[in-house]
Amino acid sequence: MNIGIDIDDTITDTYDMLIPLIAMHYDINLNKLLDQKPTYKMLDKTLHDFAKFKRDTLAAMGKIVPLKKGVNDVLSKLREEGHKIIFITARNYNEYEDPYKITFEYLKANNVPFDKLLVDVKDKASACVLEGIDLFIDDNTLNCKAVQNKGIDTLQFDAKFLRDIKALKRVYSWEEIYKIVKDMCA
Repeated sequence: MNIGIDIDDTITDTYDMLIPLIAMHYDINLNKLLDQKPTYKMLDKTLHDFAKFKRDTLAAMGKIVPLKKGVNDVLSKLREEGHKIIFITARNYNEYEDPYKITFEYLKANNVPFDKLLVDVKDKASACVLEGIDLFIDDNTLNCKAVQNKGIDTLQFDAKFLRDIKALKRVYSWEEIYKIVKDMCA
């Protein structure tokens, strides 16, 4: 099975690391900010010069953001079982000087197993079709819906700022994803 996987907030805890930095930088009460459950799009629209802040912050953060619990174990088992892991990320040149290099180096430094890395992907549904993806995992509702509309099985990784979308299968851990993949292949 070819498994397409997003990076930020799917294998990493980017949001959890970024929100306190936003609160500090913009002098916003962290609890009030968290209560709003801000999305990245909302932050782009409401915070002054957020694009510059993101570019400056993500460059450093992209090297140290923690992985989600169990991701390496699950991806290792999946690859050992013959599945291909293809990272499909929207990390782009507006946010990173070289999104491929920083992401590739991060994955290697953290021993994250994978077969291919695609960055600066604006249309993940088309990328999934081109890559022959059988299962796509992302935290972004729009990406999941678009990929699902192409007839590809989709899992939406839970995030603090998500609404419950009944049409999408939400997952809460990498161990849960492993069980779902095992059941799909049975």
